[in-house]
Amino acid sequence: MRSHTVALIVCLFAANVYAQTRPPNRPRVEAQQRGTPQTVAAEGAVKEASEDLAEFRRVAARDIAILMHLRAADAAMADAMQPSNAIQKAFEEVDTAKSLGPDFYVMQGVIKVKAELEEARRSPVTADFGRLRTLLREHALGPASRVAVRNALHLEEETAAWLRVQDMISAHLRTLTDIAGDSLRATETER
Repeated sequence: MRSHTVALIVCLFAANVYAQTRPPNRPRVEAQQRGTPQTVAAEGAVKEASEDLAEFRRVAARDIAILMHLRAADAAMADAMQPSNAIQKAFEEVDTAKSLGPDFYVMQGVIKVKAELEEARRSPVTADFGRLRTLLREHALGPASRVAVRNALHLEEETAAWLRVQDMISAHLRTLTDIAGDSLRATETER
């Protein structure tokens, strides 16, 4: 085992020395179409980031939909003139929010509020709408709002990080352009 490790280290060292001493390869047409290993890696990273963003967008859209359903439930309970209709509408909105599969803490609140609304549906005339709305706001709507804010803050941090990457890419492109310009000017003076 030890001899394999030593052999591997020697091979890596030799490859590194060879890579540093050999002249740079002339770009081939295939390599120009494909790009350098760095550009291929950068393209892969951007594609992966795009896929991650698509997944995050789906989750953020779901969290916003949950928040909207919970707000609709709160709005439904604001009108206590027809208590059975108000409770039924709030129950349906909370049930829809639950079916969307919210975040863990939001789900806990939604389950608690749904149980309370189920109890209130049995006797809507005696239901305490103030208490139901307070439960909804504290246990479901509050956590759902925090999840939406957390998503927005994550996106702000991601935006700042991508702006830094964009600055690095711009600097790299300027350097590439300068090197290419220097090379072209050097060939013109030789003629």
